[in-house]
Amino acid sequence: MAEFTINRKFRTAPAAGPDDTPSDRRLRVAEMFGIGTDETHDVTLYDDLRLDVRPGDVVFVTGPSGSGKTVLLRDLVRALAEADPRARVVDLADADPLRPADAGGGTGGDRGGGTGNGRGDAAAPVIDLLRWPLEEALRLVSLAGLADAFLLLRTPAELSDGQRYRLRLALALERVLGEAPPAPEPARGGSGDPPRKPEAAPRPARGRRSPCAAGLPTRRATGTEAPRVLVADEFCSTLDRLCARAVAYRVRRLATAEGVTVLAASAHDDLLEDLDPDVLIVKHAGAHVEVHYADPARGRPDAAADCLARGKRSTRAAGLPTRRATADRDRGGSADPPRNPCGAAGEADR
Repeated sequence: MAEFTINRKFRTAPAAGPDDTPSDRRLRVAEMFGIGTDETHDVTLYDDLRLDVRPGDVVFVTGPSGSGKTVLLRDLVRALAEADPRARVVDLADADPLRPADAGGGTGGDRGGGTGNGRGDAAAPVIDLLRWPLEEALRLVSLAGLADAFLLLRTPAELSDGQRYRLRLALALERVLGEAPPAPEPARGGSGDPPRKPEAAPRPARGRRSPCAAGLPTRRATGTEAPRVLVADEFCSTLDRLCARAVAYRVRRLATAEGVTVLAASAHDDLLEDLDPDVLIVKHAGAHVEVHYADPARGRPDAAADCLARGKRSTRAAGLPTRRATADRDRGGSADPPRNPCGAAGEADR
């Protein structure tokens, strides 16, 4: 992955009928709003937008509905696949267990990750849809926020929309990761030996939260392995906001631990602190776009100051997390979301 340039323009015109003859209703609406039935309009969504996306990055696109977030995700997926045909791209929309295995949709993902819904049996209990061994599958659904044991014995049709979203997330993560990570090694030593205190792990670079909390071993992305990309349009949009924050927090940790690139988009910007994106894209109406990088070396350090000078929405004004706040939370500060707001209490998203 490297730097990509995104250009997207449309030429729109009123839709024509089967015989290109305007219907009476179409003519009346055009007259009401002063629109000619043969007028065309040029719409520019992205004009030479340059993005630096690297393996293991979390990219978050936010902005009002209809501003072009989904279009950008599709173009990014296409650019990533062209840059490295080996890329395993899994779209969260294609992991719906209630959709047919050959149904299209999403943002053009699921390249190299297969299609369908896990085992392909929507009438099976949730736990049977996962291919990983039981212990690893339980760890995965817990990471996705589906920690209620009763839900694991239900079928997808018996779940609420929010619960089914979390199931889709677990299925998509299983496919993008490929194989289950190795189980943690048991502590060594005889039964009479005192327990050995584990050595302190070094703090991740740039104040990033520790991947150990994801319950998975650290595996950084390298330039030699095939990129693994998770695409999540309308990320956590159907969840109650407390649960959405917890899921975003765990996805961030998983991305750090496994080196998975995450491309997420949502009109909700309350996930910024927990998702802690490496690349934040704020899409406004028209062609105006703001791009912020967590690493100042990857973007212009004065970008936020320029936004303030123009009266635009700046990094701090948008409520973006600072590295100090992230480090405080790693030390157990009050900014930590509840550990399991998506368990039995997850019924709130019905």
